[in-house]
Amino acid sequence: MTNYNKHIRRRSLEEGDLVLKLRTTAGRDMPPGELDSNWEGPFIVRNALGSNTYKLARQDRTLLLRIWNGNDLRKFYS
Repeated sequence: MTNYNKHIRRRSLEEGDLVLKLRTTAGRDMPPGELDSNWEGPFIVRNALGSNTYKLARQDRTLLLRIWNGNDLRKFYS
């Protein structure tokens, strides 16, 4: 292992965790304005599919159509 990657920790999300997703990858019609938040949510992690890929659901338990990369997600603390 090189020194460059020595302090990097992988974010692990589990099923049932609340997360925020990046608004730029959310497929919205209009891009966010200058003062708008870059994050959207919270959403629920329904399935952890593999290495850093997740299936999300809204708060009312309806599934989102896409599969999301963990780099575009942030854990939500309420």
